Amino acid sequence: MAPMRVSILPLIFAVLGLVFSNCSGDIKDIPLKGCSKISGMPGPEDLAIDRDAGLLYVSSHERRIKDQEGKIYFLDLNSSPLEPKLLEVEYPKNFRPHGISLLNQNGKYRLYVISHIALYKEHSIEVFERTEKPSAKSKAGKWKHVQTLQDPLVTSPNDLSVASENEIFVSNDHGEGGFMLYLFHDLFRMKRSEIAYFDGKSWSSLGNPVSLGNGILYVKRPDGKEILYRSSFNEGTVLKFDIKRENGKIKLGEPKSILLGSGPDNLEIDEKGNIFTVTHPSVMKFLKHASNAESHSPTKIFSISPDDSILEIFSNSGELISAGSTALTYKERVYIAQVFNDFILQCQL
Repeated sequence: MAPMRVSILPLIFAVLGLVFSNCSGDIKDIPLKGCSKISGMPGPEDLAIDRDAGLLYVSSHERRIKDQEGKIYFLDLNSSPLEPKLLEVEYPKNFRPHGISLLNQNGKYRLYVISHIALYKEHSIEVFERTEKPSAKSKAGKWKHVQTLQDPLVTSPNDLSVASENEIFVSNDHGEGGFMLYLFHDLFRMKRSEIAYFDGKSWSSLGNPVSLGNGILYVKRPDGKEILYRSSFNEGTVLKFDIKRENGKIKLGEPKSILLGSGPDNLEIDEKGNIFTVTHPSVMKFLKHASNAESHSPTKIFSISPDDSILEIFSNSGELISAGSTALTYKERVYIAQVFNDFILQCQL
């Protein structure tokens, strides 16, 4: 979900209550075993993993306190106990991280991170490059901020998926405009959030606007087939596009809708090609949780197999984790991020 200023939430409650009053039913509990919290990272909204090294990178931003800047943390998933470490790097000014994507291209590691420089007004993609390999002294190695990407087509970026240094897919959650226009579009479920695409030189729009776009994921299957998945929050679906390349240009085929029944957030893939997404069953409870940590917001997790069949693997009314945002698997465990509170939940699969 997109970050928001807590001070305007009463207005949202009053208006959205009329629209989403039927979106807060009881949640059937589907538990996972052996769950425990990994604390110390405020608002750990998105995750990215280096599977070779077992390092989990975390986009962290305290969204409940106005004008707070954020950081990137990492976890060595092969260590015990699991303790978050701050990624020591010179962060750009007004760094407020959101979606994150890790690229390993021929041994060259880069982190691409969406930053909301000024909420609802100015956004960027900040690029960090690993300059020294991990060592006993520094598990994540050394990193350097190397680039800032901005473009008018990056209207309100929520998530991104990086296929190479010359190919970035960005999911906007809204079109142009400020907060009040965003609210108007959400109320009437107007399809204004498009996909922005960077080819290494320039930006273009891949179109396909939805109402409140969210997670996005580029996948290249073993047979060479290229697919783009995108969360369409207000429709409660994940859209699946075949990617076509014609004369050096990229084109998306007609999307297939994978219906989940509640608003999907970020998208991650496991080593078997299954897609994992976390959904928000209640918009109203999510908004209340945004301003009050003690007000629970339910979380569900679905897996989508390569043949597009779905399986609900986790459901919780919010007592265990509220407003979950990302589910990422590693060695028979799943790591569940969330938008606001200061921990990641790890459970057995």
